Formats: sequence, C-alpha cells, structure tokens
Amino acid sequence: NASRISRTITIDGNQSGLPSNFGYAGARSHIRVTTGLYAAAGDVVTVSLPQQVVDSGAYVLVGAHSDSLWGKDQLHRHPEIARWWYVDQPYIEVGNAFGGPIYLAIEAGSVLGEFDVTISNAVKAPQYIHGETSLFQWIEQYRHDPAPWAEIGSDLFILTVPSHEIRGLENPDELMDWWDDALSMEHELYGYLPWPRVERAVFDAQISAGWMHSGYPFMAHDLSVPAVVNVSYMSENGDWGMFHELGHNHQWMPSTLPGTTETGCNFASVYLMEELVGVEGHGAVDPEQRAARMEAYFDDGSNISNWSVWVALDTFLIVKEEWTWQPITDALTVYYDLPASQVPSNDVEEFNAWVLHLSEASGYNLAPYHSAWGFPLEQSTFDSLDHLPVWVEDPLRGEYFQYPAILRNLEVSGTTANSTTIHWETYDNGTDITLTIYYGTSDGGENPSSWSDSIVVGGTGLGDESQGITGLDCCGTTYHARIHASNGDRESWFGPVSWTTDYLPD
Repeated sequence: NASRISRTITIDGNQSGLPSNFGYAGARSHIRVTTGLYAAAGDVVTVSLPQQVVDSGAYVLVGAHSDSLWGKDQLHRHPEIARWWYVDQPYIEVGNAFGGPIYLAIEAGSVLGEFDVTISNAVKAPQYIHGETSLFQWIEQYRHDPAPWAEIGSDLFILTVPSHEIRGLENPDELMDWWDDALSMEHELYGYLPWPRVERAVFDAQISAGWMHSGYPFMAHDLSVPAVVNVSYMSENGDWGMFHELGHNHQWMPSTLPGTTETGCNFASVYLMEELVGVEGHGAVDPEQRAARMEAYFDDGSNISNWSVWVALDTFLIVKEEWTWQPITDALTVYYDLPASQVPSNDVEEFNAWVLHLSEASGYNLAPYHSAWGFPLEQSTFDSLDHLPVWVEDPLRGEYFQYPAILRNLEVSGTTANSTTIHWETYDNGTDITLTIYYGTSDGGENPSSWSDSIVVGGTGLGDESQGITGLDCCGTTYHARIHASNGDRESWFGPVSWTTDYLPD
C-alpha cells in the first residue's frame, strides 16, 4: 500500500573498484550506488539515464541479495532473488518478482563522471547517509519510509538491513562513527591507502557459504543485524566475524602465504577486538590455547604442511607483540607496488619474499625465526638479510625450539711456530650452544672422529670472539680447523680456516 514516487538521483559514475589482487574481495565487481528507492514485488519501475551510460557496462540492479543458492540442499528463500538489467538504452523498464532495493551498478574502472538518473513508480526506502542526513530527518521521517529494506551508510561502509531492525534506531550517527573507525583501522592495518571502494555488508535469511562470507557485498545472516546496528553492543563486544570478513577483503594474493587464507583476515579481527573494542575476542588467541597449540606444532617437528589458520596466526602475533602491527603493515604495503618481476610466483618464493620484506620492515633478521616455524627458506634469503641483527630474543628460543648458532668471518691471526689464534663473529648464539674447535694437519670435514685435536670453547655470546691454540708443530706445518656448534638437538659446522706455522728463529 506504500505510495509510489518518482525521484531524480545524482550518481557518481567514477568507480575504480579494487585491484584484482584483492582476491577475496570481489575486487572487480560492479559498484553498487544506492538510490534510496525500492521496487515493490511485481511492479514495473522505469529508469531514465543519460546517453553516456548506455552500453558503458552499467546495470540497474533490483535486489540487494545477490547470493545464488541453487546448490543448497535446503532453502530458506528462493535461490535467485536479485535481477540485473543491462543499460542498453536511455529508458528501461525494470522489476523483480520478489521486490528489492534499486541500485545503479557501475562497472569497475568506469570514468563516467556524475550523471542524473530518474526512477519512477518506486517506493521510498529508509536511508541514512552519514554526514548528510540530519538526525531530525532520520528520526522524524526517513527511518519510517515504507520499504522493507534499509541502508545505513557512510563514505566507508554501508549496511543493508531489514527495515524493522532500524525503525527504533535513534543514533545512526554514533553507529556509523563507530563503523567508520572500524573500517579506517582495517584499511590502515593492511596499508592500501586510500581505500578506493565503499565496502558493503548485506544481511540475508540464507547465504551461499558459511555464517558470513567475504566479497562485494560481503554477506551475513540476518540474525546478526540486531547487534550490528547497536553501537553500545558493538563498542563492548565487537564482532570477530564481521572484522574477519572485512579482513578477507583486504588480503592481497601475493602476500597471502600458503595456508593463511583464514589467517591474514584475522589480523583485522585481533587488531579491532583489542584496539577498538578492548577485549580478546576469540578463545583461540587465549594465551593458554596459544601455548598448547605451539607446543603441539613444535613437538611434531614444525612441519610447514601443518602451518595454517591459528598456528600460523601465532607466528604473526609473536612479531606483533614485539614490535606492534607496524612491521606487518609495512611489509604488506611493499607488495602493492612490486614490479611484476619481483612478485612471488610459487609457494617457496612466497615464503622467502615475506621473510625478506618483514625483516626489512622490523629492522631484524627474522630468517632464523621463520626457519624455526618450518618456512622453506633458501640460503639467498639468509644472505640477503645478513646486514641486519638476528632477533635473538624471540620467545620460541629454548621454550619451543632449540636454535642452531650462526658463526661468520672465521679467520686466523698471530700465527707463530707453535701457536695461532682463531677469530670469529657469533651472529646468532642459538640456544644452549657449545662450541668446539676441531683442528689438525688434514681437514676432517664435518666428522669429529676425523680430526686429530679439539678444544671445547663452551658457550658463546653475540659478537666477536677468539680462541688461542698452542702446542702446534713448527716450521711450515699447515693446519686446518672448523668450529662445531651443538646444543644436542642441532649442530652446525663453520669453516674451514687454514694456517701454516712459522719457522723457529735460527
């Protein structure tokens, strides 16, 4: 029984969409521009558009709920309730047997400028535009507009919800202030700025996958609506799932490591629950659960094939807890401008590239840390980072993983007829390391029993160290030496170095 109206709306036809590497975001989907109007079920609605829009790739979309449910065993609504009408002429008739909000859907990458669209025989829908709609207008009129679906939105985020859920909403300004903070924090966390698209969440009686799923729009069950439009509830409790799905929309494929599809999105959930809401947010990030999970992972040999979701999140959280999120943000940001030749193209390249970028962002060589987790790191990665100090304070050391030592710059000096001094730099002192110098007149390689002599140096700190060797044969005898570093679990060999003893004075 609602009145039908005619309205002219100004549409922004400049819509870039997102780069396609935002692989879970529906990055190149048509951008929906709200008209604030609704097509009643079965009605014919007329739409008049300027010639510049004809055959530009634009559509008129009738219906917000574009998830297709044809593959579902049980149905709670018809499988297909949104209709797309291609704009192939300046005057078109549209409609939907189920009714639905009316949108202009602009092809991603369009540069159409602003244009006016006139829509006739439509129903007014509740609409709040943050920063434009006055509270008086909202409370006295707009929230009572008759269409069954409403939109509460801003320049960052739009919520499409059943109208009955917002009839009593009196503080949409505070609500969207809060959601704008949430979206801004996500954009800043992942570092792609300025974010070029207004994100959308549409709530439905049934969706195509899960409780929520990412994309454009990202979809959620309508049971979530009462909390999502209640700023007091959201401020105190947050919504891990909402933050998670928006996080998916921020995942850049080249920096999404194998096994981390459901990990990188949780950066947003952890960050917003902690910093915006002030709660832990999920039992899986409880310290006891994290400790038990890491213990099981490392007891099983830190097998990278088991590195996913929560155990992978632990890897990132330890870095966050040392340096805040900033190095992770900085590392993610590097990928957005990488030349094509530097974009990793397989799993091993992805692991190695991430360690390089994160290490540079943190100012520490994180190759040993990630190697402990089982990352398949190449020697070139270690070599590329050897100008940075190793992070030797990471909490895995001695607790979950016995780190090997890394020595470098082995050399000898001060050689006499029967003595010399071996020098080295301990770059990484590992965990509970004992150093032993093996030496003799032939190189015994990495087999202790093949050496004639040895000296136990004992433990090692960081930095330059040395050990004198005496009792050598004189007079042009050539010696070889290697340093063995062991902690019982792991051993490493360094060297060889060689020297020749001096002759005795006449």
